[in-house]
Amino acid sequence: MPLRPPMLRTMATAAAGVWAVVGAGIALELIPSIGGSAWGRVAVLATTGLAATGVIIAVLARRSARIADVERVARAIAAADIARPGDRPSVGVAHERGEDAGEFAPVYDALDELAVRVERQLKEVAKKSRNLEAVIDAMDEPLLATDNAERVLLCNRSAEALLGATGGGVGGGLVGRAVSEVFTQADLLELHAAARQGQTRRRRVRVTTTLGKRTLQVSALPVPAAWGQGVFGAVMILRDVTEIDQAVQVKADFVANASHELRTPVSAIRMSAETLKDAVKEDPAMAERLAGIVLSHALRLEDLLRDLLDLSRLESPDVQLSVGEVDLVALAEELRSAFADDLAARRLELSFEFEDELTGMRTDARLLMLILRNLVENACKFAHEGTTVRIIGTLEEEESGLEAGASRTRGVARFEIIDRGVGIPLAQQERVFERFYQVDTARTGSPAKRGTGLGLAIVKHAARALKGRVGLESKWGEGTRVWAEVPVEFAPDPIPSGE
Repeated sequence: MPLRPPMLRTMATAAAGVWAVVGAGIALELIPSIGGSAWGRVAVLATTGLAATGVIIAVLARRSARIADVERVARAIAAADIARPGDRPSVGVAHERGEDAGEFAPVYDALDELAVRVERQLKEVAKKSRNLEAVIDAMDEPLLATDNAERVLLCNRSAEALLGATGGGVGGGLVGRAVSEVFTQADLLELHAAARQGQTRRRRVRVTTTLGKRTLQVSALPVPAAWGQGVFGAVMILRDVTEIDQAVQVKADFVANASHELRTPVSAIRMSAETLKDAVKEDPAMAERLAGIVLSHALRLEDLLRDLLDLSRLESPDVQLSVGEVDLVALAEELRSAFADDLAARRLELSFEFEDELTGMRTDARLLMLILRNLVENACKFAHEGTTVRIIGTLEEEESGLEAGASRTRGVARFEIIDRGVGIPLAQQERVFERFYQVDTARTGSPAKRGTGLGLAIVKHAARALKGRVGLESKWGEGTRVWAEVPVEFAPDPIPSGE
């Protein structure tokens, strides 16, 4: 078995002790027999010296062992790792050595105190580290930090979701990977390189991720080295601003479309008014026709402004609902009255088919009327003449497991508006709920059927305000079925008296 330094020190101490004992014994044996001869005295002195030397060696070896023990304990304290909770410096050193510590007892006491302080500080650092990781992981903005080897040091869950990695957060699947593997787009690599050079950069970058094409507001910041000079790494914050960009674009499109829609009737009214001024006396028939044009475009402006106001209110995050019981009979009569002229002009019929289960349903009657009015208006506009527009209302189950005889308190009301008309081409069905989008007039047959282009957008936002949804099925040349589903409530049955 190889001899280690501690074993050698122990053996040396033992040998020195034996040598001292043997030397002392020899000296005691020689003293009576040497008499007074000079050589005898020399021998005694030499033997005594050897014994003293052995004692000194033993003391030094013992002290060396203590010093080595102190060094070992100090190194154990210094090597404590906060990453491993079980790797903590041992305490109670002086207590373990007891009286055997001797003159090193104060040193061991100091090591005990140092170990306690180090352990306390390590726990505090570990706690702060966990808190910091939790904060970073809870951030909505994707964040990555890289080190001086250009590898990912940490990343949060948002970054993993954006970049298509899985790993559970700060210590997740991107950690340890090279930056060139994580960022494959030149713009991102350029921003990271600038941060590594000590520069702070911000830029909008369009990227393709697992979530599709996204627009990111990227902030690249350098991380200073702990020693105060140079750059250790970089922090990349990837804020997803796709929806903000889309909202800005929608606003720009909205303003452009609204300006166009307003310009057309205003121009027609102006031209008609200028012509009417001269023709009112000379050509009464022309004057009457021009007056009709002014009236029709004024009504179109009124419709457009009404729809713009409705849409603006519905898009507000603070839509106020007024929930109450809906009178479906009165609602049907109001719709018949509102479209009486259109129905008569095109020989159309309105058919209302409401299930009895809808009686007593509670929701916002104004928004429900807004949905149905816009859907019926579209159906009357595009249905073939002489056909029937059907409005069907059914109650979809929301609560399951109701006992027999138990009253229903919630459900989903589904309203379908069905027409037999020109239909909507498949390629355009996904866009009909957009603001100002209108199906190609070459396909719908007549520019006279042109509306404001806001009706279905209003329907979508009204249904959304009611926590509902809308959709449609249509076949070109056969007709369209548009549906809206909204959650409804029912008042509980009154408890009979005496129960």
